[in-house]
Amino acid sequence: MERKIIGIGEIVFDIIFKNFKPIEAKAGGSILNMLVSLSRLGVPVTIISDMNNDIVGKLLQNFMNENGINTNYIYWHNEGRSRLALAFLNDKNDAEYLFYKMQNEQVPVLNFPKIKTDDLLLFGSYYSIKPNIRHIIEDYLLQCKKKSMIILYDPNFRKSHLNMLNEVMPYILNNISISSIVKGSIEDFELIFNTNDLEKIWQLCKKQGCKHLIITQGSKPVVLFTNNLKKEYFLTDINPLSTIGAGDAFMSGLAYATIKLKITDQNINNISQDLWDKIISFAIACSNKVCLSYDNYLSNQEAQNLKQSFI
Repeated sequence: MERKIIGIGEIVFDIIFKNFKPIEAKAGGSILNMLVSLSRLGVPVTIISDMNNDIVGKLLQNFMNENGINTNYIYWHNEGRSRLALAFLNDKNDAEYLFYKMQNEQVPVLNFPKIKTDDLLLFGSYYSIKPNIRHIIEDYLLQCKKKSMIILYDPNFRKSHLNMLNEVMPYILNNISISSIVKGSIEDFELIFNTNDLEKIWQLCKKQGCKHLIITQGSKPVVLFTNNLKKEYFLTDINPLSTIGAGDAFMSGLAYATIKLKITDQNINNISQDLWDKIISFAIACSNKVCLSYDNYLSNQEAQNLKQSFI
């Protein structure tokens, strides 16, 4: 049976600025970015989210249909406006964000696909800790956990949410405890835990029951922590056009490799160092490709080339 990937997260429209001038506009949102790359890699994907039924929403819907994303589990609002994210690239082509929320937003009535043990779940960002839907999301996460699904979590925590950290910290810690693999940037963890000490971050996550932690550090090495292993993975030097989708593409590569290497809840704690090397090297390769364009996801050609390299 073919394994599928389910993603839970917000869908936004990104407008990218360089030198304060708009240079690109495209579908975005962390989970959507991941699912686009995965679909182009040939994996069946489904998104769970809510959207506004306006002209931007229709544009996003068309984009998802064109990219083979199952949108049957999207709740549509009939009032308000679609979410926007303005991304301002600095001299290093890293982004600062300004988010525009949905206006007149109502609590969505979310529906969820049937849980199948062999499938994989991706979640994270603000959607996973959003107070007015947290109880809905958490209930599904716990059901997935009970059914022994592989669950990948990326907190993707932004400075703009720092003022609500005390309120959402229990949700973040619970997300860590539920997940099979936690992947986050050093910036995420510094905001959440107020430290950039990698060992301290690992111990804090481990205390919540985390068994597999991956920390990305921009151009510095990716660091893997498990109960049996700590390893650094060095990156090749590149000149990025945009790092906006870098972490999302890394997660796509992580999820793809997890499925293709037949990793399940039953064998995840016994992954060899050689397999981890293959998984993380592929995730880094996906991330690097996305950094070389203004897209938030792999192109179809890049996806095909990466698939061939993984075989």
